Amino acid sequence: MEVGLRVVRGPDWKWGNQDDSEGHVGTVVEIGKPGSCSTPDKTVVVQWDSGSRTNYRVGYQGACDLRVFDNAPIGVRHPNIICNNCKKHGIAGMRWKCLECPHYDLCTSCYMNDKHDLNHAFARFETNNSIGVEMQRRSSKNCVKIQARGIFSGARVVRGCDWDWGNQDGGEGKVGKVQDIRGWDNESRRSVANVMWASGSTNVYRLGHKGKVDLKYVIDASGGNYYRDHLPVLGQSQTNEQSPQKQ
Repeated sequence: MEVGLRVVRGPDWKWGNQDDSEGHVGTVVEIGKPGSCSTPDKTVVVQWDSGSRTNYRVGYQGACDLRVFDNAPIGVRHPNIICNNCKKHGIAGMRWKCLECPHYDLCTSCYMNDKHDLNHAFARFETNNSIGVEMQRRSSKNCVKIQARGIFSGARVVRGCDWDWGNQDGGEGKVGKVQDIRGWDNESRRSVANVMWASGSTNVYRLGHKGKVDLKYVIDASGGNYYRDHLPVLGQSQTNEQSPQKQ
């Protein structure tokens, strides 16, 4: 568990619309520590893309409030694996392996966008070293699909809590438009937002890189859809989920 993880509400969520409604994305910015009064062990602090910030349970009192939406911002990669649909080399974030076709893998974007046969079983690999966990087939009527929303391409944003860039935005309250979400050099993927401000200037700002969030949205945007129950529960051992699979 690291700061920078992008998260959505999870199975034990009971906090209303603190996240601005289901599907909205936030960033883990602090990990709880034993003995802490404000952020105890087995909790994390999340900075939601909407600008709100509070702590949530990730095993505390046996409850898990969050799911991992994307771990690419903390540098997770599968360096020798190619997505068989989009052909990107070195899958960033979670990897999805078909259990019925030999040597067939998808990146998260392709998996969630229903590439490959929906009747085929897949296993999710959170990291390059993790054990795969078999998923329910995407064709199942029990699969719940949610639209991700937040700071994605097209969102309108203003400076947020970690802003440290003077008046690059033209001044407090000035609105910019997200052009795309990209990586920070070779350190991480999908961890910064490229923003164009009203002045026409563009720059990149942290959106999970090193656990910092420079922006908040005033108008959110869609980040595509995701299968809710296929995302890992933050704070829950994957051996408690479903059948483990070899790589």
